[in-house]
Amino acid sequence: MRGISGLVLAAVLATPSAALAQYGSGSHSGISTEWTFSGRGALDELNTFGACFATRQTKDALRLVGTEAGSVDEARVYKALFSKEQYCLGNLSGLSAPWKYVRGAVGEGFYHERVPVPAGFAAPHDLAPEKVQSFMDAAICYAGKHQADAQHLIDQTKPATKEEAAAIDALWANFTACLPPNMPSGFKIENVVLRYRIAEALWRLGVVRQ
Repeated sequence: MRGISGLVLAAVLATPSAALAQYGSGSHSGISTEWTFSGRGALDELNTFGACFATRQTKDALRLVGTEAGSVDEARVYKALFSKEQYCLGNLSGLSAPWKYVRGAVGEGFYHERVPVPAGFAAPHDLAPEKVQSFMDAAICYAGKHQADAQHLIDQTKPATKEEAAAIDALWANFTACLPPNMPSGFKIENVVLRYRIAEALWRLGVVRQ
């Protein structure tokens, strides 16, 4: 089943921790002001950051998505990258967010901005369900078999909207067909995380947004 949880991101001055990381604003100075974003505003800011990071700091962005999604290695690279100042925050003083959302926004940024897929990042279009070893693999399997529906989700909806929920409800049966048979019963995946995995899968498959 899919789990849906509330999402709150914040533009704040905060201390890095294992779950949240501080991004310092690059090339901006002046009086600092603290404020927060939640819901739609937070996700819009996060996706704007992801698109900028994918195109302006591509080397670092590739380093992040070069790790296995949800792994300890991903968390380690995330901490290393975002312990330093980030130009792409624009006028925000900082951004606190779970790293799985940041990686997802960067992956979707690669797709939306049509960033070429380097050697070593490309995925096969015919990944069989029996070869799926991770949730990222399942997203690649699904997007390769149902490209039009996957693109509809990413191109025509925004994260955490009713339109996104409807699109995911429509594709869920086909997506689960790509999950391995030993998947734990009752597993949960948030809609926004599922969306981000599919977006990154489209990019890895070399699908170009029209």
